Amino acid sequence: MGWWEFIGQFNESQTAIVTTTMIIAGGAGGVVLGSLLFGGRVRDLQTALKSSIEAIEIHARETKDKLNEMNEQMASTMAALGQLRGAVSDIQSDAEVAEEQNAQPAEQDNAIRRTQLKENWYAIRNELWRRANDPSIHGKTRTRYARYGNNELGDLLDAMAQDGHLDARSRQLFLGALELWTWHRNGRPHLTEQNVQSMREFKIQLVHD
Repeated sequence: MGWWEFIGQFNESQTAIVTTTMIIAGGAGGVVLGSLLFGGRVRDLQTALKSSIEAIEIHARETKDKLNEMNEQMASTMAALGQLRGAVSDIQSDAEVAEEQNAQPAEQDNAIRRTQLKENWYAIRNELWRRANDPSIHGKTRTRYARYGNNELGDLLDAMAQDGHLDARSRQLFLGALELWTWHRNGRPHLTEQNVQSMREFKIQLVHD
């Protein structure tokens, strides 16, 4: 008697039960066989994928650390260049003051006032650069600030204020000192004691020794 002739002897309910049992058994056998044949490969692929992800994450962290280090070095370099530019400008200004000190008495008095104005302004300007190079500011931002020259301090003040690194009151004080210095830096118009006192007051409010 053949298999199908044997099945044909069952009624519909019995046939359904037998068929269902065969399907379940076949499915279970397929799962077991698939696990035996491909289970190891799937685990290998999962392990390889996990290892790749971990390697990428490690590389990303190392790259970020290197970029941060480069930003710090660049910020320091640009700050040093800014100081060098300022030193060159200061030498020229000092030479002009020296010439005035060798002039007539009235001009010598003006040279003394100008020296006082200059010294207070230098202290204020150095304070501004100190704030622009604060280590708490991101390296890229400090590098951007360092690109400003001493003749672009107004733009630097605007940038720092816009970035939230300079409050409104300090910005106005720095701007007042900058305008006073710009107006009198070449010795004209005539410099008064009141001008010197104004710069001294700016310094008191901005520079904290």
